[in-house]
Amino acid sequence: MTPLRSLPSTLALLARLAPFALVAAVVAVALAAPSTASADSGISSLSTSPVTVYGAKWCSACRTLESGLKDRKIAFEVVDVDDNPTAFARARAASGASNAIPLTSITRSSNTVWVVGSDIDAVDRAQRGE
Repeated sequence: MTPLRSLPSTLALLARLAPFALVAAVVAVALAAPSTASADSGISSLSTSPVTVYGAKWCSACRTLESGLKDRKIAFEVVDVDDNPTAFARARAASGASNAIPLTSITRSSNTVWVVGSDIDAVDRAQRGE
């Protein structure tokens, strides 16, 4: 059994380990990246989907939107706002929207279109560039 360290030696150890803690935090953030869904396999690469849905597992409007996007074979990422509140806060700030979900971003070339609510037609039009 290892004896308890004194506070100064514990703080010194923590200071030496701080860079490793930063790496661990970066890895944890990377592992918590948004999941990606597509109509075919349920999975696609993050780089191929310009559509991101910010929603929650408990949100029926979010599930309706996701189902509609799958039906139209529109690939999309899902960011769970309960699991990733920081990403949702950034999305709200960028879109100028309130706390309403689903909040969907559609990135085309150099601009981003934001859709609040489960308006599948609006998301479809925006991802087609209309």
